[in-house]
Amino acid sequence: MPEEVAGNGLRPPFHSLVARVADKAAEGGEDDVVPRLSMMMRKLSQLMSDDATQRVYRPRGWSHAGYRICVSLWVMGPMPSHQVTAMTNMGRATVSAALKRICDIGLVTKEPLEQDGRSVMVRLTPLGEQAIRESYAAHLAIEHEWFDMLTDVEKLVLLMLLEKLMTGRNGY
Repeated sequence: MPEEVAGNGLRPPFHSLVARVADKAAEGGEDDVVPRLSMMMRKLSQLMSDDATQRVYRPRGWSHAGYRICVSLWVMGPMPSHQVTAMTNMGRATVSAALKRICDIGLVTKEPLEQDGRSVMVRLTPLGEQAIRESYAAHLAIEHEWFDMLTDVEKLVLLMLLEKLMTGRNGY
């Protein structure tokens, strides 16, 4: 049976699921906050990703991988393909396929590395730099829509907490 929420009508189904998962954890003697945090963080990440896909990536012809590669090259400069893989936190096959596509359409170039015949140096072309600048501006506008409901202090607290989680677990 749907849960009533004061002033809002019905609670969205996802929130009901989160509450029930947390209740199950509590029944087992576990902390009910951790599953709530985990589920909410994953959901927010997916919602933001879907929003960017629908409003930025897809309309401009980007794949997630191609966009991430071009942003990395834009801010970090040219780099060997193995560094692109590490920088974007994607697998080699994903990076290789995305590089082929964005190279074919003229957004990046790949040049063999003199010291290592197996690797290539990847760099943005002027067309790639223009495309990523325009796309990033649109992407940033969407991120503002998501985060501008928070105060400046709340944004900083959230950032500090996320950085703590990211660096504490695996040293990212």
